[in-house]
Amino acid sequence: MPIKKKVRGARPISDRGERASRNWRPLLIIALAMGTLAGLSYGGLWLWQRTPVQQLSRVDALEQVRVKGPFNAVTQRQVEETLLPYLREGFFSADIRGMREALLQNPWISGASVSRRWPRGVEVEVQEAQPLAAWGEDKLLVASGELLPRPAQMNSGRLPELAGDEELVERIVAQYQALAGLLTTRDMEVKRLSFDDLAGWQLELVSGVQLHLGHDELLERVNRFLQLSRGVLAPHLEKVSRVDTRYGNAVAVQWKEDKQQN
Repeated sequence: MPIKKKVRGARPISDRGERASRNWRPLLIIALAMGTLAGLSYGGLWLWQRTPVQQLSRVDALEQVRVKGPFNAVTQRQVEETLLPYLREGFFSADIRGMREALLQNPWISGASVSRRWPRGVEVEVQEAQPLAAWGEDKLLVASGELLPRPAQMNSGRLPELAGDEELVERIVAQYQALAGLLTTRDMEVKRLSFDDLAGWQLELVSGVQLHLGHDELLERVNRFLQLSRGVLAPHLEKVSRVDTRYGNAVAVQWKEDKQQN
């Protein structure tokens, strides 16, 4: 009869299975928890990115954007309207470069910065073009030399007025800058400068005095008037209406009383 040997320390196979099962349970629970958490996170991200703007109220969509700017030439609403289509992509996939390029399509926006701001969406800051002068009734000249449409809501203040053929804008601006550098005292500043081929240059000062300057030698003729305004005309400047400087060594003065009689 065969003899069965008893192996010291050996345990039944069923005991080893139960022990392995107990060792794997904590790992299984941890794995399931991590999987659930990842699924919820991905689901939340997917919903954020895929929810179309059409399903959001208008106010909810605009709340995703914080806008900073002077808002003189453009309004906050105009900026928000420009950015609204880009909210379809959600926070992580929003086209930041596209937003900036879209804002710069507005001629009054000279610079724009767009950055993500968790969790509210994006933060936008715009810089506006600075007007130098009014051009006619419906345009403004900005520092870049462009003529831009005058915004209805913009308070342009006491800007000098320029007028003439738009093809001559560079020439007129250059002449204005030269005269502005010469006419710096109070009431002698440039209020309006215009040019046309027939009458030449016409200059109106803040004091109300109008100067006929002709076509050539503008600075010399303005200097002649300034010398007279400090000399023989000084006591009578308030009565001066127009001064014609187109003469070689003299000027013709029209008084306000003469203008009223005419």
